[in-house]
Amino acid sequence: MFKRMMSAGAAVLAALTSACEDGPATVPGGWRSAALWSTMVHASANGPVWLEIHGRPFAAIDATMGDKVAAAMTNQLVGRQLALTAHRDQAAKPEFKVVLAFNPPVNADPRDLCAGSVATAAEPGDKITVLAAFCDKSGMLGSVQGWVAKVQGLDDPRFKRLLGQVARDLFGTAT
Repeated sequence: MFKRMMSAGAAVLAALTSACEDGPATVPGGWRSAALWSTMVHASANGPVWLEIHGRPFAAIDATMGDKVAAAMTNQLVGRQLALTAHRDQAAKPEFKVVLAFNPPVNADPRDLCAGSVATAAEPGDKITVLAAFCDKSGMLGSVQGWVAKVQGLDDPRFKRLLGQVARDLFGTAT
């Protein structure tokens, strides 16, 4: 009986950990400005924050990608409404922006996103990686990286969950 229970427990544990292997997963950057939260509040007080996107998560080109990514990242914070737009002219204060790079090099520096130096893979693979930074005129205020595998497109719930996690880890909470 004990052996049967251990086998069942091992099977359940294997199923749970295999689900985690496909993500989504995010990791906040190592440095975060103390002014990040208040800057985000200021930048979003009168309208959406600009979301600048580089690279593409999927091989197929979708004209609505920017809008779908912005929608997936909008209102992901607890206690604070935050809207994002992929259109610079719709941003309330375009000098503040979130920069996303899909499928950047493994050694990509998030500070480069704010400086406008963004490298991405020519063709997306099975695993989508993302590097994000929140920037103001002086540079990076915070960053996050993440990944997800085995997603089917922009409307896949796991892809949207990755983008929501990116927004939450990027902005965190007021401290």
